[in-house]
Amino acid sequence: MKKRYLITLTAVLAMMVALISACSSKSNDEGQSSSPSASASSSSAASPSASSDTPKGKVEIQFWYGWGGPEGELMEKMIKKFNDSQDQIVVKGTVEADYSKQLTAITAGNPPDVASNFGNASVPNGENGANTPLDDYMAKSDMSADLFVPGAIKQQQYNGKTYAVPVAMHYSALFYNKDLLAQAGYDKPPETVQQLFEYFDKLSKIEANGEIKVLGLGPPSLPVYDYAYLFGGKFVDVDKGEITPQDTGFIQAMKQSAALYKKAGGSEKVNAFTKKLGAGLSADDPFFTGKYAMTFGGEWTGTFIKKFAPNLNYGIAPMPYDENHPDMKGAASVDTSTFYIPKGAKHPDEAWKFIEWFLKPENIAEFDAGLGNLTPVLAAIDSPMFGDVAGFKEFLEGSKSPNLQSFPASPYMSVYLNEIGVAFNDVLLNKISAEQAAKQIADKMAPEVAKYKK
Repeated sequence: MKKRYLITLTAVLAMMVALISACSSKSNDEGQSSSPSASASSSSAASPSASSDTPKGKVEIQFWYGWGGPEGELMEKMIKKFNDSQDQIVVKGTVEADYSKQLTAITAGNPPDVASNFGNASVPNGENGANTPLDDYMAKSDMSADLFVPGAIKQQQYNGKTYAVPVAMHYSALFYNKDLLAQAGYDKPPETVQQLFEYFDKLSKIEANGEIKVLGLGPPSLPVYDYAYLFGGKFVDVDKGEITPQDTGFIQAMKQSAALYKKAGGSEKVNAFTKKLGAGLSADDPFFTGKYAMTFGGEWTGTFIKKFAPNLNYGIAPMPYDENHPDMKGAASVDTSTFYIPKGAKHPDEAWKFIEWFLKPENIAEFDAGLGNLTPVLAAIDSPMFGDVAGFKEFLEGSKSPNLQSFPASPYMSVYLNEIGVAFNDVLLNKISAEQAAKQIADKMAPEVAKYKK
């Protein structure tokens, strides 16, 4: 299940205010507190009360998850496997893809016992009282952060608390058309971003009037969250507890993206070209049809190539790094899908037993391989279960890189991400410079950050 920074908290934050008020009157000892194909239509979540068919002596726990269709069927298979593995707990799964309903249920004091969400919601929700911190449970299970890919678990942690655990992981790599590269005289993909620009010029086919026929890289920009790291930058100064939108690495990522966009002819020419292109991850995907010689894609992309373009001669490589920062080779920005225990869950101990079972290498590998997602559990990376997943060899190797990172978790991370997105778009459209964008982000974030200054 892949959703890249899609949590917008406009409506959710209002719910948070009510949640904080509701939680503040309760005692502190109440608790220790996906891929493009994964879109699922929301269904009405069942009330978390014991069913009449629950075997006597067993505790029934309610589990709300966001996977639907074949992925939902896989989840139900995993639930059955857990239920059959022991005789104390029965997990009842309910598809609930509208994650705002989780907050509504928590505020009403009637949440599920365990639920799924996206990693970029963990800390904002947790800091506002929606998630039970899992650190005590992890300690009792001898489970440390070292179990996970560092970037994947860091997305769930803030101020010494772990608000969720990752169950699937996603990051991007460079996909390239071997035939188109060979025609341009290349027998391997670009290793550095400087080479990427060279490749872009040779691989792009642009008429004298500016009409684009083929783009060397499409879309013609760099994923700014990844490239801020690849250019040696950061978004937060952890030691000072300050955000750093004016970091030189982040500014460089925006500048280089704008340079690629300009090479392609700017917004007018790019928009005219993209309007003619087919939908992504379909038979008409522009990378599948040769309109993009290279593109950045997630681990699920190989599965869609296998389905829609089985004869495409392609390769996968790490994101090209900046030759001035070779120490950042292999860097990428990680996103996750997670499990968490809602605040006020009626059976948190049993919920944790289900989570603990799910994270065992053999179980998490079965689940992630079935989804076509990467695993955040280090011991599961080399599982043979991933052997048949198209394009996974390179991604699994890349999962071992110490340079995989996640956008720094904070209560205001969604607002920060939104401001970055707005400003970066204006840079690509040549409305403002990268330096102006960085200052704009800093100015707009100042009052938001001040709310959480201690």
